[in-house]
Amino acid sequence: MEDQQNTTEVKIRRIFHRDKFRLGLFFPVNREFQNIAKSLGAEWSRTFTCWYIDDETDSIKKILSAFKGVTWIDYKDINSLLSDTEDEQFRIEFRRRFSNSPAQLPVQVTESTKPRVLLPKEYKDMLIRRRYSKSTVSTYSGMFLQFVRFFHPKAPEDVTEEEIKDYMKMLVVKRKVAQSTHNQAINAIKFYYEHVLGLERKKYWLERPRTEEKLPEILSEAEALKLVLAGNNLKHQCIMALMYSGGLRRGEVIQLRIQDIKTDRNQIFVRGGKGKKDRVTILGESIRVGIERYLEEYKPNYWLFEGPNRKQYSGSSIGQIVRAAAKKAGVKKATPHMLRHSFATHLMDHGTDLRLIQTMLGHQSLETTAIYTHVSTRDLQKIVNPLDRILTGNPQFKRITGDDVEKK
Repeated sequence: MEDQQNTTEVKIRRIFHRDKFRLGLFFPVNREFQNIAKSLGAEWSRTFTCWYIDDETDSIKKILSAFKGVTWIDYKDINSLLSDTEDEQFRIEFRRRFSNSPAQLPVQVTESTKPRVLLPKEYKDMLIRRRYSKSTVSTYSGMFLQFVRFFHPKAPEDVTEEEIKDYMKMLVVKRKVAQSTHNQAINAIKFYYEHVLGLERKKYWLERPRTEEKLPEILSEAEALKLVLAGNNLKHQCIMALMYSGGLRRGEVIQLRIQDIKTDRNQIFVRGGKGKKDRVTILGESIRVGIERYLEEYKPNYWLFEGPNRKQYSGSSIGQIVRAAAKKAGVKKATPHMLRHSFATHLMDHGTDLRLIQTMLGHQSLETTAIYTHVSTRDLQKIVNPLDRILTGNPQFKRITGDDVEKK
């Protein structure tokens, strides 16, 4: 290893990117570092100008292990959701737009003047006591810490309702956050005032953004098969096949234990899915044979799919598997969740009852499942196109299609 003084450091900072918390790897252009980042399944962010991976329990250990003997890792600022410069610019813009007082000029931030604003201890404690999932605790804590830092040195309980609404407006107007991020910010702030301070709902009510009516993107049956078969090995093929044939989320796949695959009943037992709900979904005969072969060949210890050192597989690795398979199979766009969408839609195409699909997907409301009726072709196939109806049997049909056109 090079002498410490001559080594370029890799700095880790937690960022909120694409509606989720990630660990950003910041370093100057360095091919060796880039290759290591890619080996971790990292992706490039143009927004933050860094490589990033999902913020998971063992992510730090993976990063330290990957860069061991190569360079120094600096993660003392890992909980700085915004740089001090970003914070100051955000506050200035807020004052300019929503305050009667003039905006203050930027100040030079130094190590001695950096604010050290921490998340109120009772906030995270309450999340844990109410048994929120790890991902929700991480998301809410990060969102609320950003809110606390913004209004510092004013305490959260002293922030007025109008200031909170203006803050939300700033997120939409200035930050241009996604609708899901907007909703998460509202949830994180409401949690503090409702559950930590115990205030009445009417005293801190925030308007929700209008619901977007986006249809799920799906793969055709042929594309789904090509994607699964394009996996680099049996393990990768089994992961994608399970997601497609059982309608599983990526987080549910990595939570599967060996005993959750009920080969004798052709069922998959999903533990603690979204909303901490257990459910059962189908295990296809073809994937059952593949899983049995996988178990014999890979011999996992506890988790059905294991990473290095027999640790739980990571969600970022599954994303990388799907992207690589899509590129190899020539499928233009594919994500892990599209396999789940495709499972539901293809079942509906072939006449499976909507309530059965709802049960297998683990949806609380039938309305959530009903969105797949908008992308299913089952009813559309029964419709005779009006142009086809008019032209069928019409002698002019050939001329319109280009057939039998006189050649000059």
